[in-house]
Amino acid sequence: MTTNELKQIILTTDLNQFIHGADVQQIGIGCSGDSVLKISKDGNDFFLKYSANKNIETEYKKLNWLQGCLPVPQIISYQHENGIHYLLTRGLDGEMICTPRYMKNWHSGLNVILQAFEKLWTTNIQDCSFDARLDYKLKQIKVKIDSEQIKPEDIRPEFLEKYGSIDGIYEYLIKNKPAEQLCFSHGDTSLPNIFGHGDKLSGFIDVSDCGVGDIWFDIAVTAKSIKRNYNEEAVQIFYREIKNKIGKIKHDIIDYYLTLVEL
Repeated sequence: MTTNELKQIILTTDLNQFIHGADVQQIGIGCSGDSVLKISKDGNDFFLKYSANKNIETEYKKLNWLQGCLPVPQIISYQHENGIHYLLTRGLDGEMICTPRYMKNWHSGLNVILQAFEKLWTTNIQDCSFDARLDYKLKQIKVKIDSEQIKPEDIRPEFLEKYGSIDGIYEYLIKNKPAEQLCFSHGDTSLPNIFGHGDKLSGFIDVSDCGVGDIWFDIAVTAKSIKRNYNEEAVQIFYREIKNKIGKIKHDIIDYYLTLVEL
């Protein structure tokens, strides 16, 4: 970014000092609506996420809890000033597993994904106060529906045709809630949020939706992302490996969560 472009961004005094002399890029991966800057200085990469969205504070609290539990970005600072939340973290080693390199070598990506699930499933949830269970997700969806944050054009046509409307999708979700198999859930294990270095897991980013949740939610989200970024063969290998670890693949529950994430 140019000096003039940087001047248009309102940052705290400390953050302006931090980026002084650094190479700064505006990046836009993700769906949260938050602004993200990549800051390169002294041979290291840092990421600054900022907006009025209170989810940044939530992510800070969850990142803080996860330090030492899971491979997640190191927190450099969190600030809340003039209604804006600022979260500065150190970048992870490696790269997201949906880069062209991983898309060409998707077997390596699958190895990283399976390591990611092992890490999630071995995270102790006894003292985790963050809720990512189904009832919590459904309450969030109801708020979005009532405030008209979800538009028909945001939903894929086949779901609207199947259930008739947004309210029809929600009614299906309420009436068909599956029994939950609780574990630590990342909350969005799509491939851009999983980082690898070759065949090895580097870590996770974007943990604002993490907490105690159903094991099948992350499996569903990941399967959808594997199909989108790799191919159907990769999805079937993923399912086979998951089956080897936890038993029968519950496709009905996976389909339920794939419907839920439409809203």
